[in-house]
Amino acid sequence: MRLIGHLKNEASAKAFSGYLASLNVLNLVEPDAEGWAVWIHSEDQIESGQQALAAYLQNPADKKYQLALQASEAMERQRRKEEAKAAKRVHDRDRIWAGSGLPLLTFSLIGVTVAVSLAIGLTPTVDSIRWLDISNGGMEFLAEVRAGQVWRLITPIFIHFGPLHLLFNMLWLSDLGAMIEKRQGMLRLALLVVLLAITSNLGQYWVDGPIFGGMSGVVYGLFGYVWLRGQCDPASGLTLSSSTVWMMLAWYFLCLFGVIPHVANSAHTVGLLVGVLWGAAPIAGRFFRG
Repeated sequence: MRLIGHLKNEASAKAFSGYLASLNVLNLVEPDAEGWAVWIHSEDQIESGQQALAAYLQNPADKKYQLALQASEAMERQRRKEEAKAAKRVHDRDRIWAGSGLPLLTFSLIGVTVAVSLAIGLTPTVDSIRWLDISNGGMEFLAEVRAGQVWRLITPIFIHFGPLHLLFNMLWLSDLGAMIEKRQGMLRLALLVVLLAITSNLGQYWVDGPIFGGMSGVVYGLFGYVWLRGQCDPASGLTLSSSTVWMMLAWYFLCLFGVIPHVANSAHTVGLLVGVLWGAAPIAGRFFRG
């Protein structure tokens, strides 16, 4: 960076700096003991900067300098707007909780889950969940659902076995669900929850039978969706920190390999796969469009 001269006041310095910027001459103006110093970043542009400064000093009232200043200020305002938009797209756990509260559907899902868990007991029995589990355990596959009790495809997500099971699922639902609902709307979250509930419940039932419950299949699906959609479509505003991703994956594998026992691993796996596939949909769309 090299000093090419001085201007008397801030207004003239900013006008001249804007003019240099319009010529693609990188520059810096700053006050010092002699007025406002004009610095040029690149050695290759020193001569251009000196010639422009000489012309400016001969006729500082030329309209082209004011027009250049106005254009420079407009570009700066636009840059600040883009930075503000980018900052709004970054949402982590603290930002969500610091917001205006949980959106309606997320709050309702948590409320219903807690109410059901308290109603059936946090150590539910076969009898207490007989209208909520996916099947009562008969030999016929999905006998109750095929008889018209289609709610059973979803309602196992409201059954929880113990306060910690309930607490951890609700914490993750509040974070991930609120992020999706705030960024993409209630309908998108509702579709995700229904699809993830049905697929993860069916997967768990198919592999391990009817005695299971919990929101974790949905939670892992929401995690997979946010993770992949944020990678494939940054403009979606869905973002997870690397520490969150590693923590969720570590917990998944600890459960899968039996380090943490008595977990609905099939529900976790199916939910995660469905969420990842839906989250990665923009890649598929770009591929098929060529």
